[in-house]
Amino acid sequence: MQRKEFIAALEKRLAKLPQRCADTFVLGEMEAEASEKIQELLGITSVNFRVLLHRGRMQLRLCLEQNWLKL
Repeated sequence: MQRKEFIAALEKRLAKLPQRCADTFVLGEMEAEASEKIQELLGITSVNFRVLLHRGRMQLRLCLEQNWLKL
């Protein structure tokens, strides 16, 4: 049950990210695509890829810390 709730919370937060940031996160972290392939698919540079991935991670981390990992 907790896994389903976690996935639902993650998907809800991903939907609030800017589209390119969400796409980068999903392709890079969830689907484990190679960074070069993601850059080609999204038409972004390697620097932009790293920035988008970092922003996605940080925004998701913050949301999950505030809403999911409350003790």
